[in-house]
Amino acid sequence: MVLVKEKDFVAISYTGRIKDSGTIFDLTDADLAKKEGIYDEHNHAHYGPKIICVGEGHVIHGLDKALIGKEPGTTFIVELNPEDAFGTRNTGLVKTIQTSLLLEQNIRPYPGLQIQGPNMMGIIRSVSGGRTIVDFNHPLAGKPLLYETKIERIIEDTTEKVRALLFVLLHLHQDAYQLTVEGTKILITPKETLPVSLTTAFKTKTEALITGIEVMFG
Repeated sequence: MVLVKEKDFVAISYTGRIKDSGTIFDLTDADLAKKEGIYDEHNHAHYGPKIICVGEGHVIHGLDKALIGKEPGTTFIVELNPEDAFGTRNTGLVKTIQTSLLLEQNIRPYPGLQIQGPNMMGIIRSVSGGRTIVDFNHPLAGKPLLYETKIERIIEDTTEKVRALLFVLLHLHQDAYQLTVEGTKILITPKETLPVSLTTAFKTKTEALITGIEVMFG
């Protein structure tokens, strides 16, 4: 019996729900998304099995850890406490901002509006008396979650692994680059120029995860 181990590349399907309400917050099944009325018309690539490297943080910690030791082809449910999901709520991340400062930035605040803060996104919780309360906690912080997960298969093909890392690490879809394989050499030619710091980091990480290959950018 082959079991998933750390550093394996696997294709997984999943449906993530908030445990208390059963609300779906993430899923890979396009048909279920359409049935639930949450299908994203502008992000078709979001759907379908995801290829990740186990233990590399390509999914949230608790789900990542739960994949180890499972048999490909099996479906299982993972229950995650907040610490293994999106963390506990931090009251220090709930900030009071003068409403006038937001108006000066052409932001008209109202409850539920998402705004960009320093290095993080925030959600406006209330606007009153010239003050705006903004919550910079992750929207799922403090919530226990359930993931119904299926390990579709273990990935052995080098090209599939490299394409998966290009998507996970650099957010590049297949139509954003050309990939050529010549023996152990992998040539990646993006359609748009990438910073050298990104390509260097990608090369180092990919060669560490997929032994015996040499990654080059054209």
